[in-house]
Amino acid sequence: MLIDRWPNFLQDILEFRKIAEAEQPEFDNAAQAVENLHQEFSIFTVTEIGAARWERILGIQRAPGDTLAQRRSKIQTRYLSQLPYTYRNLLRYLAQISGDFTVNLDYANYTLYLDILLTGYEQKEVLFAVLADMLPANILLKLKSLIPMTTDNAPITPAVGVFTQVRHRSEPIQRGES
Repeated sequence: MLIDRWPNFLQDILEFRKIAEAEQPEFDNAAQAVENLHQEFSIFTVTEIGAARWERILGIQRAPGDTLAQRRSKIQTRYLSQLPYTYRNLLRYLAQISGDFTVNLDYANYTLYLDILLTGYEQKEVLFAVLADMLPANILLKLKSLIPMTTDNAPITPAVGVFTQVRHRSEPIQRGES
């Protein structure tokens, strides 16, 4: 109670007791906000307020209709990418994003094949953007993602959305052209 924090000689005065009663709801709201503040610092426990802050910090566009879990997934995917971008860090990053993935690097043809199980389309888009920044410009990325989808009253959970996207960042210029 707020009145208990005041000196004893003020607690006995009726006017100060009424002031404390009037201010108690605001004091409780402020104390609860401070109590919940630690959730906003972890990308795994953010609320709507923290998700908006992290999206602004990381430059992530919020799609209309995104749930809080989808927004957290986007934030985690972008935040967990680390510099320097090495093959070992790529594998470590993919292990944090999904436990089920395979990576094959074709050194001779400068092509990286990635098959990965993701939680949703929004995670795929953010992962694709991170990998486009992470991989060297001369590496061709072939991404195949499996996204499990649930349907209402279905006895099984079908997996849809298996597709391949190819990303190549460089635009080769033919010799002899100006």
